[in-house]
Amino acid sequence: MNRAVAGAGVTVAFLYVGRVSKLAQIMVASVRAAMPGARIVQMSDYATRQVTGVDEIIRKQWDQRLLMPFRLLHVKEFPPGDTIFLDADVVVQKDLSPLFQDDFDVALTFRDHTDPSLRGTPEAYELMPFNTGVMLSRPSGRAFWDEAHRLCLVMPDAHKAWFGDQLAIKEVAASTTLRVKQYPCALYNYSPRLRDEDISEKFVIHYKGNDRKAWMLHQWARLLPKRK
Repeated sequence: MNRAVAGAGVTVAFLYVGRVSKLAQIMVASVRAAMPGARIVQMSDYATRQVTGVDEIIRKQWDQRLLMPFRLLHVKEFPPGDTIFLDADVVVQKDLSPLFQDDFDVALTFRDHTDPSLRGTPEAYELMPFNTGVMLSRPSGRAFWDEAHRLCLVMPDAHKAWFGDQLAIKEVAASTTLRVKQYPCALYNYSPRLRDEDISEKFVIHYKGNDRKAWMLHQWARLLPKRK
């Protein structure tokens, strides 16, 4: 695979529905800066505008209620290829495409004691060990997402609205025969504890929560598209 240009041969996809925010625009711009060769695809519904800077938007019908099975439907039906699935509230600082040199069908980012972004007891880590803000997949991983979507569909509506994807992915990762590689959130999907901490060595910064989203807007405003 040609890696002469960072991100070449890789697709970066993200789900975004609703009013287009500056956060999504910053995320797309960060991918473009760190991985200029990557193709960027927005997964969405039929009502949402295309985020500035994406190469393509894939639309599916959505009832505007239960977001988690809708996201997993997009992921399981995504066109085959080496794909990185991101949340819209992340900033990519370093090229992730070399990870595809590793041996896996699906790769997930895991929380443990090295990731201070998950507040709570060890039981909280066990309940949702994977943060779905950064996930990688090859075409050979399709069955993983099929099963995660199936499991999410039979969950209570509260889980279908939020967190259901993480719960389903945990269950599939524990039972699948596919090759699932794990990368630490502390490096590849990091949520900062402080507004001014040193995050220069992190591959992906994940601005979960309202406070962190305000930090993202302040710290990365330079990446916003210039108004004409």
